Order: sequence, then C-alpha cells, then structure tokens
Amino acid sequence: MNPPTNDGVRLDAITFGYGPTTVVRDVSLALPAGKLLALLGPSGCGKTTLLKLLGGYLAPSAGRVFLRGRDVTALPPEARNAGTVFQNYALFPHLTARQNVAFGLEVRRVARAVCDRQVDDMLARVGLSAEERDRKPARLSGGQQQRVALARALIIEPDVLLLDEPLANLDRHLRDQLRTELRTLQRQTGVTAVLVTHDQEEALAVSDLIGVMAAGRVLQVGAPADVYDRPRTPFVAKFLGAANLLPGKMVGSAAEFVMVRPEHCALNPEGGRWTWTGRVAGVTFLGADLLVDVTCDNGLSLRVRSRATERVQPGDLVTVGAAEHHLWPIPDADPPEVTLTGAGGDALSPTFPPA
Repeated sequence: MNPPTNDGVRLDAITFGYGPTTVVRDVSLALPAGKLLALLGPSGCGKTTLLKLLGGYLAPSAGRVFLRGRDVTALPPEARNAGTVFQNYALFPHLTARQNVAFGLEVRRVARAVCDRQVDDMLARVGLSAEERDRKPARLSGGQQQRVALARALIIEPDVLLLDEPLANLDRHLRDQLRTELRTLQRQTGVTAVLVTHDQEEALAVSDLIGVMAAGRVLQVGAPADVYDRPRTPFVAKFLGAANLLPGKMVGSAAEFVMVRPEHCALNPEGGRWTWTGRVAGVTFLGADLLVDVTCDNGLSLRVRSRATERVQPGDLVTVGAAEHHLWPIPDADPPEVTLTGAGGDALSPTFPPA
C-alpha cells in the first residue's frame, strides 16, 4: 500500500532515452495536489518527453511515476486518469465540439442525461456559446478549439491535467487572454496540472511552481518569484529573463557571479552603495519602458530597464545603481541538479541561450 501523500504528482529518479541518447536524466520532483507546475526550457531539453512519461505515452527506462500517491509507472494512458491537451488540440474532426467533449464520458458509460448535463456545464465554463457547441473543429477558431480541448480533458475529472504548449499556436493577444482563463479554470476546478512551455512570461504568469529544464535535467524548481529572483545557476538566471551577471564575490558567499535584473537597476540614483559609471551604448523604446545598455568604465556591460520618462541618449555619461537586497550571488557554472525533493545528480553546464 502506498503511504498517504498530498502529492498530486511525484517522479522518482525518472530516466528515459532513445537508444544510446538519454533525453530525461534522473528527474525527481513532487507537485502538491491542486497546484500547477510549469516545465520551462529550450527546445530539446526533455520537457515534452517528461510530460509523455507522466501521461503513459512513453515508459521510463528507470524510475517511478506516481499520480495522487498511486504508482502508475506500468499503466497505459487510458488507465491513468490523466487529461491531456496537445499543442495541436487533437480534436476528432468528424465530431462536433459537444461530441468531442462527451467522448470521455461515453467511454466511461456515463448515463446519457448525466453526460449531456455535464457537457453543457463544462462548455459553458470554458466560454463556448450554444451555437459554437454544435460546430465541428474546422468551423471553430483556434481559440475555440483550445477551449474544446481543455473542456474534453477536464470533464473526466482527471487526477492530473497535462498541457503540452496548448497556447503556442495562438496570436499574442489571444494567448494572453486564454492563459488567464486557463489559470482561473485550474484554480476553480482544483485539478493538479503540469504545463510544458518555452515561453518564460507564460510560465511566470500561470504557475504555482516552475521547473527549469536543460539537457534532460531539472535544474531548479520553486515558486516563480523565488526562481526568478534567486536563480541557482547562470543558465536559470539568463533563461528566465534578462540578467546582468557581474564577476566577483559577495561577503560570506563562494559564488563567482553576482546577478541583478535590469528592472532592479536605476539610472543616476541619488545614493546607494552599489554603483557603476559608464556611457549609454544604446536605448530601446518599449512604450512605457526603456531598455538602456551601458558600457561601464571597467568594461562591464549593464542593461537597465527604466521608465520611458528618462531622457538618455547614446553617448550620455550615466551612473547605474542597485540596492544591495536586489543583488543575488550565483556560481559561475551549473551546480548539481536541484529538484523539489532535493535529489542530487551530476553537475551540468548547459549551453547558454542568447542574451
């Protein structure tokens, strides 16, 4: 018998590969029930493979998969009670939206009257109109298809909802709208969810926990603000957003870099212990904000994100300042893997994405 647990998902030392190529390496993590974990990383890092291992579409070569405390490692997808929303939605083209959503309940032999009621309730919940419910996927927009796919996955009351970049094919405005709706629906239903994405902003916006992956390993897992403000590796620091990495040590730390985010830097501050002088190398207008690149006298290049009311031009002499509490020491290479359960692993030094 499995011991009682509050874990919605638990992975114990999961490894998977194709032939001699290892794609997922010794991943261990635990996701509390009712929470949403965003797996974030560059293409090819293993995040979609890890999702398929959770859903039973692939079998690990080592390790175990638990859903709500139940060992499902040897179970096929249909026996795991996992709802999956794929990037291409994978709707049945010959069925209407209503029939697509009803499919899972019909397979479970739910009574027709109960099925009809639950389908209408779920489609209303995801915002599909009565007219749209009787259309086939070809007559639905991308956003409407996404809503149908989400409703189909949720209606079976899954132990875990698996989301494989479900918003990637939508335009920016609709993607922003639907990610808010997705997060609201996940909280309302209380379903445990794992979202795969390569979009840093999306991961930060919707998740309770973020897991940053590279080269098949989970480098760090934590609350979005913690991972963003206190990254444990240079890769995590740079992948989650722009980061100024300054060589040097802070008192009491063995780290070789000090990180400060551009939005935590100020131009020409009135005071402050940590300051650098230099000349503006470039200014990028972002509407309400400016990105100001500064080449410092000591050769460092710093980026500052400031309000567009700042009046600076390339060539201007400026001072860049940062409060000490915004400085974060990190090592100059990636340390052993850090996961929710604290499992160890080999040191990893993934290739940095472009700054």
